[in-house]
Amino acid sequence: MTHGRKKPRMARISANPLMLALMRATRLTESEIAEVMNPVRACLKAVREGVATQLQFEVLQSTMVIAQAIEHSAIVRGLADHIASALQACAAIEARALASGAWRPTELDFSELDALDDAVDLHNFQLQQLSAGELQRIVAQTMARTASSGGNVVRISETDLALMAA
Repeated sequence: MTHGRKKPRMARISANPLMLALMRATRLTESEIAEVMNPVRACLKAVREGVATQLQFEVLQSTMVIAQAIEHSAIVRGLADHIASALQACAAIEARALASGAWRPTELDFSELDALDDAVDLHNFQLQQLSAGELQRIVAQTMARTASSGGNVVRISETDLALMAA
């Protein structure tokens, strides 16, 4: 009898564990950072121009949450105030955009624009300091924390990212 215990599952083993460890330990390349930042910058541009969709705004807001998680991980420190002001700007923008009950793009005031611009630039700096494994771990933890607190986690396809970056 198993007494209700689940049968143990075998863990996946990499055929080349050294290469896997090396890939996770190396810093992100410029092209990998650009792949992450181009859609974020495109979303910031749409928010700045006052034509952002709710998805574009949520990509920008999620980026700020990930930047805050990187700050809390103690890998890159000293940016907490800038990220907090960007998250406050996101909250204010979201409140205005959803005031009617449905998403309506809204204009930004100078302090919100400045906070978001600075935070996006600082997030680019954060990514330059991280390894691929650290970034994957932080994003996975942030998604799990959001889902467990009742938030909605949406996975965006490569096509959607390409459209945002274009």
